[in-house]
Amino acid sequence: MPMKTFLNLSEERKRRIIDAALREFILHDYRDASLTRIIQTLGLAKGSFYRYFGSKRELYAFLIEYGKGNTSGIIKRIFSGPITDVFDGWVRFYLACAEQDNAHPLLGWFGNKLSLDRNNPILGDVPVESKRKGLQMLKKKFLEAQKKGEIRTDVDVDLMIFSLLQIQEGFLDYLLIKHELGSSAKELTKDPLFPLSKDLLRKELEGFAEILRSGMAPRKNQRPGG
Repeated sequence: MPMKTFLNLSEERKRRIIDAALREFILHDYRDASLTRIIQTLGLAKGSFYRYFGSKRELYAFLIEYGKGNTSGIIKRIFSGPITDVFDGWVRFYLACAEQDNAHPLLGWFGNKLSLDRNNPILGDVPVESKRKGLQMLKKKFLEAQKKGEIRTDVDVDLMIFSLLQIQEGFLDYLLIKHELGSSAKELTKDPLFPLSKDLLRKELEGFAEILRSGMAPRKNQRPGG
């Protein structure tokens, strides 16, 4: 975790250090990422940087927590507020992430790379752990949706959540392919993770959500809650 000297820096200075570190870990795997390159980018003396973070692992762990804090905040805000159904919540979550991504593109790309890492030095198998946490976080909402008759009750709720999380992983790939977005890391980090207009992204999301909604919708002769 960061030392007090880092926490006492101005927000602008902290953002500059965070962005330099994010870019390094986006462009390089953890093993190949270099504190020396980060320090050179920032124009700092090596000793000065170690007054902020004691090691590469501490810096990396901080970036993970920094990103998780932003995403968790979005999830809580969206699903604790008024939503039409769980699918509407999914659309709103993605739009909120896109809004955050426009404000801090490097954070979006770092999170995306992290989500695919099956051998993370701190988190282990990230895709599996993310789905495990997703099941825990969304289960209450999906059980409520079953009682309201918004989704099928003849399919295990864990299976529905897992399917949503699994399909979600491919949504960015779909956008990259359909809209012919950049493919190299150096090129991509210049733009937001979702470099589409809000209206176009919403249209894509709502189309995707409708596919999910139709597949999970209750049958015509099925009563809410059973």
